[in-house]
Amino acid sequence: MDKYTRLLGDYIGIVRSPSALIPPIFMTDENFRCLEWNDAMQKVSGLRREEAVERMLVGEVFTVRNFGCRVKGHDTLTKLRILLNGVIAGQDACKLFFEFFDQQGNYVEALLSANKRIDAEGRITGVLCFLHVASPELKYAMQMQRVSEHAAADSLKKLAYIRQEIKKPLSGVMFIQNLMGSSDLSEEQKQLLKNRRLCQEQLSKIVDDTDIESIEECYMEMSSSEFNLGEAVEVVMNQVRILSQERQVEVIHDSPAEVSSMLLYGDNLRLQQVLSDFLTNALLFTPVSEGSSIVLRVTPKKERIGMKMHIVHLEFRIIHPAPGIPEDLIQEMFHSSHRASKEGLGLHLSQNLVKIMNGTVQYQREEDRSSFIILIEFPLVHQIGR
Repeated sequence: MDKYTRLLGDYIGIVRSPSALIPPIFMTDENFRCLEWNDAMQKVSGLRREEAVERMLVGEVFTVRNFGCRVKGHDTLTKLRILLNGVIAGQDACKLFFEFFDQQGNYVEALLSANKRIDAEGRITGVLCFLHVASPELKYAMQMQRVSEHAAADSLKKLAYIRQEIKKPLSGVMFIQNLMGSSDLSEEQKQLLKNRRLCQEQLSKIVDDTDIESIEECYMEMSSSEFNLGEAVEVVMNQVRILSQERQVEVIHDSPAEVSSMLLYGDNLRLQQVLSDFLTNALLFTPVSEGSSIVLRVTPKKERIGMKMHIVHLEFRIIHPAPGIPEDLIQEMFHSSHRASKEGLGLHLSQNLVKIMNGTVQYQREEDRSSFIILIEFPLVHQIGR
C-alpha cells in the first residue's frame, strides 16, 4: 500500500506539472464527477481548476449552456457520456473526436482518449482523459484538407450534373437516328449513319465513365462484341477531321484493303477512344507548315491458334513530324501524377485502357519524326467476302 501511495503521489505530481510536455488531462470518479483538471487543461479551455473540480463532467464542466466549456450540442454530450460509460464498464482505451468552445469563445478540436483509473485492488474507480490538441500547423493542414474535400465533392456534383444534361440531347440524337435508319436511305447514307452511331455510342460510354479509378488501377471490365475494324478506324479518322482542317495538317489513313473486311471480337468503342486520343495529341503538337501531315498506319498480322481460331495482331502507328509530343507529357502518359495536365491525364488513361485490353503503347522519337505505336490483338470472327 505504501508503494501504491508513493506511485499515486508521483502520478499526481506529473499530472499537475506545469511542463509544456504534459498534455491536457482531466479525471473523474466512477460517477463522472471531475477530480482533476491540470494546468494544460486550464490553458486550452480557459476554465480554472477550481471551476471544474468537484463538478459533474457532463452537464456542468462540459455543457450546452453559457457556463463551463460549451459544446456544439446535446449530441456531443451524449457521445461523451457513452465513451465514459464504456470505460467504467471495463472497455480498454476509448477515443472520441471532441469539439468545444473555450472561455473566450474559440473553437477547440481535439482527440479525446479515455482510460480506466484503477485502485490498488484493481477496481475501476474512474476515468483518466487526455486531450490531443492539434498544433496550429496541423489545424491549418486539416482545414485545407476539408476545403479540398468540399471542393472535390462540389466538382463531383457539377460533373454528375453535366453528365445528366449531356444524356438528354444524346437521347434525342439517338431517337432521330433511329427514325433516319428506318427511312429509305442509299448505301452511302446508311454507312454515314452507322459511322455517326458509333461516334455517339463512344461518347455515351465516356459520359458513363464514373469510375475513373478502375481505369487508373487497370481493373475496368471491358465490353466485347463483333465489330468491323475498317469501320472503327474510319470513325477515328472522322473524329479528327475538323481539327485537321483547323490545324491545316493532313491526316492520312494507310492500311491494306483487308482491314476493311476484318470482323473482330472485342471492345471497339474503347479502341476508338484510345486511337482518337493519340491521334488528336499528335495533331495538337504537329507544327503548322505547308505540306504537314500525319499518317495513321494499320498493320494486321493473322496468327492461327488450333484448327479454326485466328488471332489478329494489330500495329497502329501514328507517325507525326518532329519535335513530337513534349517529353513531360510522355512521362505523364506512362507515370500517374496528381499534377498531370489534362492532356497528360488523357494520354495516361488511354495508355491504361490499352493495357487493360492486353496491349502496349510505345512512343518512338527519330530525327525528323515521332510515332505512337499501339500493339493490340483481337480474335478474328471472320473475313467478309470469304
